[in-house]
Amino acid sequence: MENSLKIIQRKKRKSYNIAGHAHELTFSCYHQYDYLKNPLCCRLFMEELSKARGKYAFYLWAYVLMTTHVHLLLYPYKNNYNISFILQSIKGKMSTRYRNLLNQKNPELFRKMCIKIGRKKTFRFWQVGGGFDRNLWSPKAVHSSINYIEANPVRAALVENPEDWKWSSARARKYQKGLIPDNLGIPILMK
Repeated sequence: MENSLKIIQRKKRKSYNIAGHAHELTFSCYHQYDYLKNPLCCRLFMEELSKARGKYAFYLWAYVLMTTHVHLLLYPYKNNYNISFILQSIKGKMSTRYRNLLNQKNPELFRKMCIKIGRKKTFRFWQVGGGFDRNLWSPKAVHSSINYIEANPVRAALVENPEDWKWSSARARKYQKGLIPDNLGIPILMK
């Protein structure tokens, strides 16, 4: 009987850290589970996103937290940055905070969110891999991305209008409440 070694390859997200480019980012909860139905998870994510905005010097132009995934449009305004590091910082800190709270307050759910890797059990909130990262530099692409991101809850038939979705930049912008997206740096769209 022949022994065969199965190699598991992770999808790698290729990032291009180019000054003057915005990044349209999409990433998912582990196995597309609807972890972001939980308002606590959404609040923790929004807190970490807000902290990262100042710490890593980026404008937050659009966002939406769906039940199974997140869309962001970020514009790093310093010439040297690492979008992978920024994203990992946000996701990692949010996941760690939630893991610690869950371990204390709901150990049964904590255990359900752990997966076995070899002999070790590991808490897993986010899907392994980099998700989706697209560089944008034209005004048309940036405005299309903002519209696409903010319309996600409408396309999913969760709400009638983008601003009706609680965890979105459309709502924050309209009501000037919550994590308000930046208007600075958004290129002007000439029609």
